[in-house]
Parts: sequence; C-alpha cells; structure tokens
Amino acid sequence: MNSRQTRAQRRRVAQAPDWSPQGVGLAPQRYEAALRYLFDRPVPQTHDQEWYWNIDEPDFEATPLEWTRIQTVLFARAGIDLAPFGDEQVGMGLNYVMSNAVSNVPFAAIDASVALDEAMRMMRAMPMLWRQCIGPRLASLRVPIGTTTGRLAYVCYMWFDVWPTFWNVRHEPRWRDAVWQVLREMLDVPCREVQVAALHGIGHCGRHLERQDIIDRIVEAFIRSIDKADQELKDYADAARRGCVQ
Repeated sequence: MNSRQTRAQRRRVAQAPDWSPQGVGLAPQRYEAALRYLFDRPVPQTHDQEWYWNIDEPDFEATPLEWTRIQTVLFARAGIDLAPFGDEQVGMGLNYVMSNAVSNVPFAAIDASVALDEAMRMMRAMPMLWRQCIGPRLASLRVPIGTTTGRLAYVCYMWFDVWPTFWNVRHEPRWRDAVWQVLREMLDVPCREVQVAALHGIGHCGRHLERQDIIDRIVEAFIRSIDKADQELKDYADAARRGCVQ
C-alpha cells in the first residue's frame, strides 16, 4: 500500500493552523495557569456558590490579547485539555469565559487593543469546543428542550443568549460571518443538545446576521434531516429560524 501523501494532502497539512499556545503567540505556562484558574476548582456543594463569586478570590491578570489567545487555544484543544475535569468543572470555567455577569473575558476579543484577525482566529477555533468537548459530554442526553440541568448543559444552551461579544460587534461583517459559521458547524455536531444550542443561537442572533435566505435554507435542510419521530426538534428549528425562541 502506498502511504505517501499526495501534494494536496501535504499542502493541507502545511496550511493547518497551529492551535498550540506557542502557535498563537502564548507562553505554554501562561495557558496552563489559565486552565488551572478556570477549571481546577471544586464543585460547590448544596447551597454553596461557584468559586468566582468569592470576593477574596484573586483575579487572573491577563491583557485582552492574552485572554483572546487563551480562548483560541482552549476552544481548539478543549477535547484534550479539559479531559481531566468533570462536566460541572468544565461548565463553571466556560461560564466564566461566556458570561459578563461573571467576568470581563467576553469583552477581550472586541477590545480596541486586539486586532480583528486575532478575534477571527478565536472564532475559527470555537466550533471545536462544541464538536470535541461539549458534544461528546452531552451526547447521551435526550430530554425536552430547555429542561436540561447542570452547569455544562447551561453553558451549551445559553451561550449565544448571554454571550455579549457578538451583540457589541453585530454591525461588523466579519463578525457576522464568523458567528454564522460557528452556528452552522454546531448544527452538524451529532449531539441533540448542541443542535438545540445552535438553533437557540440562530433564534437570538439570526436577524443580526443579515442572511435570512441562507438561514431558512440551512434550517429547512436540517429539519428534513431530523428523525421523523422528533417533532419537538423540528418545531423548535422552525421557530428558531423565525426568531421565535426564548
């Protein structure tokens, strides 16, 4: 058997992004410290709060550019780098990244000091978070839409509802393209919870993406691909493309 790569295969390998910390211009020790800060945390017991609500908890001091690069590597390598952590730990750490009610990290990529190309690289990495980490962890769930519990399921479902990043740059064409690409790729993840999250995101962001014809076409194709018995998901998809989700 000939195991030699073709020229096209070699070109694809050469052009593949380097998602390592060094590949994005981040010191490996810095990235490892961020992982520990975000995810190496105890899961609160009943009536206790998450670590980030403790006013005595020291902040992780990083520039907006560093946080953007940390997110880039985190999204791209989440399947491997978050493997040592449980679902609740992953949910807590991702909520810190996602929600401005918890931190200022969601504003890092749109800070004036961060080049748009850096932000777009982060967005190109984002689908891997869903495909390699969130999707596999939630793949066995099959519950009525909107009833999942747990911190990771919350992050999965609510990301594009509470994530303030896109809202602040919704008039920027490259951001619209990037968010739409993430949502499209999420619809292809073989995990119902991730597909619901994508539809939820389309429902909230769709009118700002300025591509209703494409949204209709993609969602209608998705509806045709769904198991005929899953009428709930079909109805939700139809509502989402019209912006009728909560």
